[in-house]
Amino acid sequence: MDVGQREIELRGGRIVLYTLASDKRGIWQARFRLGTERTLVRRSMKTTDLAEAKRTAEELYEELRYKQRNNHPLKDQTFKQLADDYVRKAQRETLEGRLSKGRLVLVEGTLKRYLLPFFGKKPINSITTADFNDYDDWRLDYWTKGYGADRKVATAATTPSAKTLVMEQSMLRQILKHGLEQGSLKQLAFMKAKRAKTNRRGAFDVKEYRLLIWTARQRTRSAEHPRVKRDRQLLELYVRLLVGTGMRVGEARGLTWRDVELIHTGNGKQTETLRLWVDGKTGKRAVIGTRAAKNTLKKLLAHYGWKDLDEARAKGNGLFTNNNGEDIHTFEVGFKNLMAAANLDTDRHGNARTLYSLRHTYATFRLLYGGTDVYLLARNMGTSVLMIEQHYGHVSTTLAADKLI
Repeated sequence: MDVGQREIELRGGRIVLYTLASDKRGIWQARFRLGTERTLVRRSMKTTDLAEAKRTAEELYEELRYKQRNNHPLKDQTFKQLADDYVRKAQRETLEGRLSKGRLVLVEGTLKRYLLPFFGKKPINSITTADFNDYDDWRLDYWTKGYGADRKVATAATTPSAKTLVMEQSMLRQILKHGLEQGSLKQLAFMKAKRAKTNRRGAFDVKEYRLLIWTARQRTRSAEHPRVKRDRQLLELYVRLLVGTGMRVGEARGLTWRDVELIHTGNGKQTETLRLWVDGKTGKRAVIGTRAAKNTLKKLLAHYGWKDLDEARAKGNGLFTNNNGEDIHTFEVGFKNLMAAANLDTDRHGNARTLYSLRHTYATFRLLYGGTDVYLLARNMGTSVLMIEQHYGHVSTTLAADKLI
């Protein structure tokens, strides 16, 4: 045996305490042999004191035997191993219809891009509050001078919003709680709950929306190239449909003609109504469009040359496709150019407008001019009444103006 190495057997050789020749401090290590399969586990006792090392080794041995009897992992899982198991569980729930496809995509994307690069190799039982705090700093610098500085993703904000950080913390907490439930995580380190700042949404008012549509038409008329003219016309129809339905951008992205229906409501008049079946972050739901949205859909049919909805279902696929019939995944660039042309990049409060402003415009118009019940509006938008009240409380104040003067 080399100088500096020592070895002591306990419990008939099932526990072996030893030191390494390369370790000048002489910290005790331990090998544990478990069960009839002679499973080998190695752990550091983190002490140079032999008596303390023996006590720690005996306690660990009993703990490992308990885990083995109850089919618990004998070695500390890494965060990646736990996250992989969590994703498998989420995939099963998606197949069973208990989790939406949109939510699964969000989980997988957030893990791949952010959580795994930071936490992936860490043993889950060694993750501390300090790690959570360090993640926040790491995440804020991700796109500017950190891990993602040399990568470009069109939909990623340079600096994450408070809402994004809250969402990522919630996902991280769910994954670690999964570890608690399966017994691989002993306890969850303290995680300070974040609160997203509630901002007024950058919606368009009626005058601004009319200007936006007028500008869209002018840009279509002035386009010389047929493809550009077609794309700009499709963008206008996209804008109109989102303002007429309140769909999320991600929900509109996955729509096909098979998800579209023209139904007749039983209000005594047999009114033709647009109904869309969307699949997003809150799962599948029916979205009822306004009369303007129904008219937009008919213009969309004419845009592609379909005579009616039946022909579109038989021959078409996605609602928004290019000349080659391929789905258009985002209108972000075209919409930015449209807003710049209309000088509507920001609202009166300085809030930047994005494609999501179309959803917020729908909510504002329904509350101000549609007289829509908040509960029904929340159902149609796939959100909660609380979210409606938080983000559109200023609309309620406007509605009650005559009672406040």
